[in-house]
Amino acid sequence: MGRHIGGALIRGICECGNLNAIKGKDPEGRRRYESRCHQCKRYGRRLKDTHCHHCGFIPVDKVQLDVDHIDGNPSNNDPSNIQTLCANCHRLKTKLKQDWMSKK
Repeated sequence: MGRHIGGALIRGICECGNLNAIKGKDPEGRRRYESRCHQCKRYGRRLKDTHCHHCGFIPVDKVQLDVDHIDGNPSNNDPSNIQTLCANCHRLKTKLKQDWMSKK
């Protein structure tokens, strides 16, 4: 994320007060930024469980599981708002609850 001022992209501030993490560069070579800092971004990953909370799937590898924000708000990293879902349950939940709408 970030905002443009006079054509330059300015690095934003995470809700915790830290600078937003660097995401990479766009096709024109300009820096891009995450909506959160590294610490907030990684916090949800630490809350990943060993199985899907919806269907009970136990993966061969943890990469088969996703961290899901129950209320659909990716900025709400409260532990009570985080659940672990398998990729299939996560996609289905996102579609049925239209979680992408909360990002707008």
